[in-house]
Amino acid sequence: MRIDLVDFRSTSPAGSTSPSLLSEWRVGALLQAVAVREAASGQLWLDIGGQRHSARLANGNNAGPANGEVLNVRVLRNSPVLALETLSSATTVTADAEATVVADAMRRFVPRQESAALLLANLSWLAQGKNGASELPKAVMQAASQLWQALPDAESLSDPKSLASAILRSGTFLEANLADTARGAANANVLSNDLKALMLTLSRTLKEHGARPNAAFSDSGVNAPIPNARGPLTALSSAPATFSMLEATNQQLNELSRQTDGAIARLTTTQITNTAPDPTVQSMLVELPVRHEDKASMLRLRIEHDGSRKRSGGEDSWSVEAAMDLGQVGALHAKVTLTGHRIGVQLRAESPGIVDALTARAGELEAILRESGLEVDRIVCLHGMPAGDRGTRAVRLLDVHA
Repeated sequence: MRIDLVDFRSTSPAGSTSPSLLSEWRVGALLQAVAVREAASGQLWLDIGGQRHSARLANGNNAGPANGEVLNVRVLRNSPVLALETLSSATTVTADAEATVVADAMRRFVPRQESAALLLANLSWLAQGKNGASELPKAVMQAASQLWQALPDAESLSDPKSLASAILRSGTFLEANLADTARGAANANVLSNDLKALMLTLSRTLKEHGARPNAAFSDSGVNAPIPNARGPLTALSSAPATFSMLEATNQQLNELSRQTDGAIARLTTTQITNTAPDPTVQSMLVELPVRHEDKASMLRLRIEHDGSRKRSGGEDSWSVEAAMDLGQVGALHAKVTLTGHRIGVQLRAESPGIVDALTARAGELEAILRESGLEVDRIVCLHGMPAGDRGTRAVRLLDVHA
């Protein structure tokens, strides 16, 4: 069922300090709405985020939602009117307080999230002192530099302790670290280098110096899958620095502010998806910016613990997946599965040359694993990214049912 919001048009003037929500609702965004029917006329309204909008059905053959019905919808288009596609509905509002908070958070952050790849490209641009960097306010440059320097170096991640430290400071655990620090159970130095905390500092500093994220001229957001604890783990593509196309300082401030806020919204979305309950599998998704020389890429990690087999007398099962874009040679994907002392490794790459290089060293990796006391099931090197696991359980990103 398609529903159009007839009074929701992109009429906000350019550069408005209070732009329409339409500017933040991109095609594909997920929203939650409550249908409201006037008792006398039957006129349909949708209550979205506390605001009521006049609505009409695109297909007149459908009676449409009933009064009080909760709808999970996706934005089909945002011009000339906002067109919504109904994904699911609930006839009664039965969500508890926690589910309501989660749903509201998803509604606010999903439409604004975007890959941090553009932000990383511009941070690299500033770190190298390229054209226009010297014109930005000193406080902005300092905040951007602190964030850039806090990114973990790619070579350091080969050390288990360094990798664990990088994941802890990835921003995914900021709120948990804050709570631990308040109880005296964590090192306060972790917070000073937490990536989400540094992004928040950069965002605040930019706005203190007049940056307006909604006034950014660039519309070159990188197409990135919405964070999800299930489904294939795809790499986030790298991106060029948009600062190369901007000359005015205010344009650069607006652009950097928009990208910073988009990266924060994506990180928050990832944190919310990690809270999804699952009685059998504990899953955690981490998106970690990694610096290599004068560039940076996004490393996506998914760690899962399946305890269902242990409860039935079997052995614990763990899996770690990683996906990363390698630039011109394409993406790299790895999955390691550990069940008891048996381990399996699957490596995938888009480049045939990378696959050949991995295959050539597979024997070396197998020897290392056996020396560690593990029983190696298999090590395979394949061409192409995973198309998806048919055994994967389908879950909603935003569930409006209790």
